[in-house]
Amino acid sequence: MIRLPNRRRSFLLAAAPLPFLVTAPAFAAAEPEREDAPAQVQEVQEVVVTAQRRTELIESTPVAILALSERDIVTRKLDDIKDLVTFTPGFSGSSDDSFIDSLAIRGIVSNDYGIGGDPSVGIFKDGVYQGRTGSAVTSLFDIERAEALRGPQGYLFGRNAIAGAINVITNKPSLDAIRGHVYLGLGERNRVEAQAAVNLPLGERWAVRLAGYQTRSDGWVDNVFTPDRDDRLMGEDKQAARLSLLYADGPLRVVATGEYERRHMGGTPYRASNDDREVLDAIDVALGGELVVGGGRGDVDTDLVDPRDDGTVYGANVQADLELGFATLTSISAYRRHRFFYSEDFDGTPLLLGNYTQRQRGSYASQEIRLVSPGGGRLTWSAGLSGYRETVRARFTNEADETSVCVAGYGYADCEELTQDLYGTAYVPAAGGVLIDVNDARSVNTGLAAYGDANYRVLDKLQVGVGLRHSWDRKKFGVNIPVSAGTLGNIWTFSYYTDGFVEAAKSWNGTTPRVYLRYEIQPDLSIYASITRGYKAGGFGSFTISAPGEIEEFGLVPEGTTPDDFAPETVWSKEAGIKGRLWNGRLRFDLTGFHYVYRNLQAVFFDTETRTQQVNNVGRVHGYGVEAQATLRLGRWFDVNGNVTYTRTEKRGDRDCTLSDCGGLPNPSWASSGVATFHYPIGASEAYLSGEWVYEGRGRQSFDWRGIVRRRGYTEANLRLGYRSDAGWEANAYVQNLFDALYYNGAENNGDLTPSTVWGVSQPRNIGLNLRWRFDG
Repeated sequence: MIRLPNRRRSFLLAAAPLPFLVTAPAFAAAEPEREDAPAQVQEVQEVVVTAQRRTELIESTPVAILALSERDIVTRKLDDIKDLVTFTPGFSGSSDDSFIDSLAIRGIVSNDYGIGGDPSVGIFKDGVYQGRTGSAVTSLFDIERAEALRGPQGYLFGRNAIAGAINVITNKPSLDAIRGHVYLGLGERNRVEAQAAVNLPLGERWAVRLAGYQTRSDGWVDNVFTPDRDDRLMGEDKQAARLSLLYADGPLRVVATGEYERRHMGGTPYRASNDDREVLDAIDVALGGELVVGGGRGDVDTDLVDPRDDGTVYGANVQADLELGFATLTSISAYRRHRFFYSEDFDGTPLLLGNYTQRQRGSYASQEIRLVSPGGGRLTWSAGLSGYRETVRARFTNEADETSVCVAGYGYADCEELTQDLYGTAYVPAAGGVLIDVNDARSVNTGLAAYGDANYRVLDKLQVGVGLRHSWDRKKFGVNIPVSAGTLGNIWTFSYYTDGFVEAAKSWNGTTPRVYLRYEIQPDLSIYASITRGYKAGGFGSFTISAPGEIEEFGLVPEGTTPDDFAPETVWSKEAGIKGRLWNGRLRFDLTGFHYVYRNLQAVFFDTETRTQQVNNVGRVHGYGVEAQATLRLGRWFDVNGNVTYTRTEKRGDRDCTLSDCGGLPNPSWASSGVATFHYPIGASEAYLSGEWVYEGRGRQSFDWRGIVRRRGYTEANLRLGYRSDAGWEANAYVQNLFDALYYNGAENNGDLTPSTVWGVSQPRNIGLNLRWRFDG
């Protein structure tokens, strides 16, 4: 007997290319100069970051970090937070939807798409944690800079930064002048993008900044299941706005920000592999037909004609900074809410075997208070307290054709024979002949943390640092599995039901220390070494339960049943690096080596024996690698910047897998991206021509043992020609995916009645035009 697994999506993937890759130094600074100013003659601009809670040069920061300035974000057309992945060494897992269960740093990922666990990559904006799938991925507009940190960052950022963190800083109001910008982009597939922002001083103490963003485009994926329609799946329609208010009076500075975003996008379409004969032949024999997935490699053949990825996110935060002389006292108060709806056909075939939907809503409130000493002294330090409360609810549904369930899933001649055998009752078809399984999950999560760090310059060139955070997390979680409405009962996604919610509460705590040494070889060149512990709280599975005794098949769970829980993750990571500037500032580089041992990795997989979708602690992971990034400016005319990464991971005890790549995690072994730009001065203005590359090696993608499909390696090249005027305006034309490379974001090997699939097909070659104007009063 074969059975369809409750597999929602391909969880693990390697980085996809951005919608647009364009020129600008990879390490462009968060400098106060005008963004439209032509490139400097020789020196690579200084890069300033605040990842360690104080302003410092990137080459003085003993952390593996990449910083992207406002110019980078605007020029490169980075659309949302996940677009930062492609340009960051060690990162992988970008996709064109709102899910973050596939984001990975150095191979570490959380592939749990339920609501009982937490991401492994922390996403923060203006010091506020952005949360989970449905709320974390927002558009990048009117951004001052973005910082991507690799390796465990719990001692700095707190919860859910066990693999690393993305830290986004928005533009704030300013008292000095009226200034702003207007951007417009036009491209193929009816792409229209507009962005505008204005800063208005309101007297000596007050200022306001208003920013807005909108983009829409048709998709690029055709569904051959509907030959009479021009499907254009993967289109998008997004609107966002942000209002910030500044009050500054002597040592006190307060910024209050409100933000709103609404998105309507296409859910990721899947394409089943015709090479998976084990599954397809079983379906053919059971249903008496021949299942062939139609169309070419860039098409899909799915019965779900309108997959969706829709959401609304809004919130407010207030940051108050008070200069006390010996330190800065900072308070950050925040509140966020979100609504989210997602649908996809995870079997990727024209049969109704597994259509999945997720409806979710939630809120997140947090408060942080910290003291940070001034920089520049022999001793610098910081200390703080933080807390949060999160509520989230979700309804998950899985749909399947009842005849397929009875005949292919259970081996009966028809559904009448099945119901008579199991229940002794007649079969009455459900509406449309579709079996709909539902489960609800709800969670109330709270947490507290205390942290501190000290950095001491032992010698003029030798610095020692120690950081420590202790975190406490508690989750109260409930699962409800109602009786299926049809006469087939609970026989498919779940073989049991509950009498309302079954609940449990559990607490976890963890300590995340960090120790580092940094030696300054010369003022612009240093080496460092660090040892860091990472921690992520445990949680509950959204699709499994733990019963005190045997469950009657297709019946009610016994008294005392609770949600199924899993343990926390921990990691010890060792890192060493050299970074700095050479050749009179014309070269900036960063070379990092790392090694980690990861324990109790939380991973989702389908257990074919119990036929349940589980989140388990799968064991120990070893990883090591080297990451290199550099920016080189060869005079006024030419600059090049890029990165290359080698990562090797091994997961021990991989369920008797015998394939050569079974032990790995989803990261590709080799990856590289970069931009080369030729500048032609025209007075104080310039014309430029840039070429970009993105390379991703072959990726394993999933915790499986079948090996039917893997995500193939790919190279994408892009081209941009533009003119940047010293008067504040700029125009450029681009060609994305110049050589029309066809590749996928991810792959999943599935099993039982779900064939192997690939998903996230690349955008074909397309062209467009961007216009920008900045004004400064």
